[in-house]
Amino acid sequence: MLAFVIRRLLYSIPVALGVYGITFALFHIRDPMAIARTNLQQAPVPVLQNWVRANGYHLPYFLNLPYMADEVRADGRVHPEFKEHGILYSRFFLGLEDLLTGDFGTDRSGRRIAGEIVRRAGPSLMLMTPSFFVTLLLSLALSVLAAYRRGRLDSSLRLISVSLMSIPLPAFLLASGWIFGDLVRLFPIHGSITPAVAVAVIAGIGSNIRFFRTVLADSVTAPFVRAARLRGATDNVLMVRHILRNTMIPILTTVVISLPFLISGSLLLEQFYGIAGMGDMLFTAILSQDFPVIRAMVYMGAFLYMTGNILTDISYALADPRIRLE
Repeated sequence: MLAFVIRRLLYSIPVALGVYGITFALFHIRDPMAIARTNLQQAPVPVLQNWVRANGYHLPYFLNLPYMADEVRADGRVHPEFKEHGILYSRFFLGLEDLLTGDFGTDRSGRRIAGEIVRRAGPSLMLMTPSFFVTLLLSLALSVLAAYRRGRLDSSLRLISVSLMSIPLPAFLLASGWIFGDLVRLFPIHGSITPAVAVAVIAGIGSNIRFFRTVLADSVTAPFVRAARLRGATDNVLMVRHILRNTMIPILTTVVISLPFLISGSLLLEQFYGIAGMGDMLFTAILSQDFPVIRAMVYMGAFLYMTGNILTDISYALADPRIRLE
């Protein structure tokens, strides 16, 4: 098992480097002065050049070649000190070093981005953790009922799940604003976690019921379940030892791959309810074109997604001993 985990971690290194390379190219392909103009729209050229130099955009793009120390860089100066550094003294490799050490730089207000991420991860966890577990448990319980009791209950649950899947999240948000703002005034809308959790559960339960019900219904009628029933197994034994155990792989895929989003949060939910989490941080950065924050969020999102994939593969191996990466 340890060899499986180590090998899976090693396979993620090229993927991580590829994500970093593509993201780096997207954020550095523009002219440094144009990037500075985005941040300082009314500033004169000398101020823009100082900004370029202060943020490292005057450095070589990928490799520090000898001739670059004698040419005029984007900040309007020649930098003979480039000769004192190695060939890897460039934006690409220095940015990779900062990423590995967790240094994402500062935002437009001069605040450390890493500190802001740590501060905003808490509200996102407070919102997404109960939403995740309530949605999972409720949808799994209803899916078990639908799979066992074919007929009116199953048809009703399928109709409800398809209907919920057909409604976009903004419609749920507007409806929740009317319900919690006009009809049920138990707590304020802005900054409240409870209505956000309720909307997240209602918006996400439809797809889960649809998926879990399909997986469980296929296993309920499988030959090995019928054979166990003929041997006298009770419904509880059938569900725990046979049906759920044999449908664990697709269920784990849905569950584990969603874990990274507990930290990254929900952009629309946090923005609508005024929750200062990771989603709100990304939304604000996009509106203000705060590229260091956007870049840091892209890196973190990719890292969390790769972590989810690794955890999924490990959970596969734990759930089914036949799955090994030999």
